[in-house]
Amino acid sequence: MKLDFDRAAWESQLCFPDWYVRLEEQLRSQLFPVVRSDPDLKRFRHQVYELVEALLEDGTLPLAQNGPEMDEERKPLDTIVIHHTTEEPDIRLGKLSAIGLVRQYAFQYLANNVLGRPVRGQPIWSGHFRQGKMVFFAYHWLIRPDGKAERLLEDSYIGWHAGNWDINTRSIGIAFSGDYEDSSPPAAQIAAAARLARTQYPQIARARIFGHHEIAAGTTCPGAHFLHGWKYALWGNR
Repeated sequence: MKLDFDRAAWESQLCFPDWYVRLEEQLRSQLFPVVRSDPDLKRFRHQVYELVEALLEDGTLPLAQNGPEMDEERKPLDTIVIHHTTEEPDIRLGKLSAIGLVRQYAFQYLANNVLGRPVRGQPIWSGHFRQGKMVFFAYHWLIRPDGKAERLLEDSYIGWHAGNWDINTRSIGIAFSGDYEDSSPPAAQIAAAARLARTQYPQIARARIFGHHEIAAGTTCPGAHFLHGWKYALWGNR
């Protein structure tokens, strides 16, 4: 069934601080479920993400002005978790942040539990800032196919990426930009991630570099070829 994106209807709800409550039915049925083989639904989602991105950019999507210390449980770093975004390789950072706001922060706020605090109905707060703007990235780093590494979150921030809170508190999330469900990333992308791990996080043992699916049941991220293909190239000369 074809999904029609009613931009005006979505925008009319996204102007409220509790937009995610007002849009709960749509979020739970159309935005939260994992989907890979439904191009129509994916097209619809991207229209939502791009609207949210635009509203974040122009400051018309209401966000909290303050909130709890989101990183109070940060622990010494001893783990790296590798992901792939499953999105277009050249995805804009603003769109990636919008995806995090919709799929992670809105999900947790609807569950009424952020660090054990009831938050449902409140404007969303991440406590994470990049270039002076609040951001909602799940990962600390994004690696492009050409090997360019872009920092998304400071190491002192807890990224909501692993699906395991204890791992989140002690880990760095590195995402490969692109969809590698059925293929391997380019060599330059793998080499850049290995170099990043070696130079930025020399204290993390190679045995503590995991693919997302190694620590979180129910996901195939970062793809079918990871364990028996390119995982060990990430160890480099560690």
